Amino acid sequence: MWETLKRYTHKKLERNLEIVDEETKYIPKACALKYYPLVIKEANGSIVKDADDNEYIDFLSSAAVYNIGHKHPKVVKAAKAQIDNVINYTMAYFYETQPIELAKKITAITPGKFPKKVTFGFSGSDGVDSAIKASRAFTGRQTIMAFEHSYHGMTYGALSATGIVDPKAKSILGVMDVKFVEFPDPYRNSFEIDGYEHPEKLSNKALNAIDAAITNLKEKPACIIIEPVQGDAGAVIPPKMFLKGLRELADNYNILLVDEEVQTGMGRTGELWAIEHFGVEPDLLVTAKALGGGFPISATVGRAEIMDSVPQPLFVFTHIGHAVNASAAIAAIEVVQEEKLSERATQIGKHTIKKFQEMCSKYPIIGDVRGLGLLIGIDIVKPGTKEPDKNTAQKICWRAWEHGLILITFGKHGNVLRIAPPLNISNEQLDAGITIIEESIQDVLAGKVSDDVLKFLRGW
Repeated sequence: MWETLKRYTHKKLERNLEIVDEETKYIPKACALKYYPLVIKEANGSIVKDADDNEYIDFLSSAAVYNIGHKHPKVVKAAKAQIDNVINYTMAYFYETQPIELAKKITAITPGKFPKKVTFGFSGSDGVDSAIKASRAFTGRQTIMAFEHSYHGMTYGALSATGIVDPKAKSILGVMDVKFVEFPDPYRNSFEIDGYEHPEKLSNKALNAIDAAITNLKEKPACIIIEPVQGDAGAVIPPKMFLKGLRELADNYNILLVDEEVQTGMGRTGELWAIEHFGVEPDLLVTAKALGGGFPISATVGRAEIMDSVPQPLFVFTHIGHAVNASAAIAAIEVVQEEKLSERATQIGKHTIKKFQEMCSKYPIIGDVRGLGLLIGIDIVKPGTKEPDKNTAQKICWRAWEHGLILITFGKHGNVLRIAPPLNISNEQLDAGITIIEESIQDVLAGKVSDDVLKFLRGW
């Protein structure tokens, strides 16, 4: 299959295709949602080089991991220094300073002045699992509530709470029963309300539906898990008053509010945590991805009494609070703060959104442009409608890859261009990437990208 791909591009891909073919033989397809055959060889800052030495501007940041750019010197230095001392020794039985120092930082920078405690893992998925454990232990209730089209991860608890995955696929694995409710999407919603024109109306409608769903449950939920901005659903931003209403609703029923900031945290949206845009304090917050600056670590932070309700040793992993990863995370937090990357995300995010809004009048396939900071979605539709056009969106990504830009789709319909470069990308690189996207749109509309390339694109 991969050899035939050469018919559709002039890129030098020989080594890339050899490695792709190797992966196909040895790694299950369930491990990925692949796009084009890009094998990462090197990465530095906002530039990535593939196995054939093709260079790319990175508009994905490894799924919002590299908020501070690839291979940031401060993170590399911190990790190397820790490796020279000890890579890790399990804190399940003894003590290490690195996770304690990281926990102190996290409790200081997360919303809420109340006493907090932190537990660690390796991915957003296990972070969500820890939040579920804490919620169930503290409330004594088992029911979980989450949102349709949410993405929380692939471990059993997180997958159970994920709304964007096909329920039939999940049912094969026998996941937990979770009550899903509608997220108030201003652009597309079942209430047929234009949420941009009538945000309060949409918010109230969604909150009333959630209230009714809670009332109809046999057992009140232990928690409601929410992404303040739905990431993989397509950078969907709820009306501002919705989160405050949800907080009040949760309080009325003694339900814990879990803020899932795996994709939105660490400055990505223009605040250190996306929930700060809405003026709400959660009971529990989950962060991962960008936290480690490229090293795998997650943190679940919450009210101390909630975290302490979990019986020993039910938060334990052998490598919990891994010393190298924790050292990298401390450095990554300091970089975000010292380089004022939240503020930069706001500044260049507004610039980026404006550029794409200007394209709307030229290209009717752009149905909606939305985002906070540098978490931006460009909704590709069939002209004159809101009907999602996944094929066109994927062809735009293919052409962008050919022109030297890492760009993929996401969204509940798989039709949204995902704009998430490093927060410290240079102005020149940012504008060059935007230009590549516009040129790719032009090429696709001119029929220069064959429909045949779609067979190589699995994607969302």
